[in-house]
Amino acid sequence: MPSFGGWEFLVVVIAALLILGPTKLPELARTCALWMGRIRRMYNNFKQEIEQEVGMDEIRQQLHNEQIMAEMKSLERETHSILQDSEDSIRIANSKLSSEKNETIPPAKSKDVG
Repeated sequence: MPSFGGWEFLVVVIAALLILGPTKLPELARTCALWMGRIRRMYNNFKQEIEQEVGMDEIRQQLHNEQIMAEMKSLERETHSILQDSEDSIRIANSKLSSEKNETIPPAKSKDVG
């Protein structure tokens, strides 16, 4: 789409002022603005009707739901991983404690009964 900068706009306004005169220019600007507004409304209405026909709202909702489900599955996998790591750490700590306990407790002396 071609760009329409400040200088181009100024040239168009000056040309319109020279061709139409100062009395008709405001009326022309008002009419152009009204038509642009009507065209914009017609476009938006058409776009909204097409989206409703196709069911875009349902598609967007479904995509949103799928994204949430994917995030939940990812969180579930992460939670299981953390839980497994915690259980492994607890087992290792328990085995170390039990081995240290066995090393620090001297064996019981047998008493001679006799």
